[in-house]
Amino acid sequence: MVRTTVVMAVLMSLAVFSDVHAEFYKWVDRNGREFITNDKEKIPAEYRGAAKPVEMRDDRVSIGKDPVADKNKPAAVPEHKDKYGRGEQYWRKRAENLRRQLRDQENERELLVKQERDDESKTKKRSSSSAKKAKSSRDKKLAKIDKKIAKIRRELDVDLPEEARKADAYPGWLRE
Repeated sequence: MVRTTVVMAVLMSLAVFSDVHAEFYKWVDRNGREFITNDKEKIPAEYRGAAKPVEMRDDRVSIGKDPVADKNKPAAVPEHKDKYGRGEQYWRKRAENLRRQLRDQENERELLVKQERDDESKTKKRSSSSAKKAKSSRDKKLAKIDKKIAKIRRELDVDLPEEARKADAYPGWLRE
């Protein structure tokens, strides 16, 4: 007796939880607008005779406000902008400008170092006082360039990424 009651309860619960499909109805009003509802009572009386059941397919259903993107055409993704409305192009230009400045300063430094090597090989022919003045001037220029290089490197490696992070720009925009 108890066993049959338990079996009946299980079978009843399975019957209750079976798939339930709502039927949808579609009708067109006199202005040509299409309407779809799952409640036949919501269809205006004058259109109830013309309302047709709609076949529901899972591959056509979209949840939310936006329609499902076409499989052949990728969905358009709006371009990300930072908090101030600046996009990828702005941040790439800033990073590239700093990289160019860094390259220019490094090239200038290499040129001074090369001149120094050339002058050292020629110092035997020059007087010692003029060689010392040239070396002193070159050392000042090298120190100045080294400071500029350090400043630009810091701006490129620390300041610009921090500014981009605070502005909600993607970090990839700063990479080469």
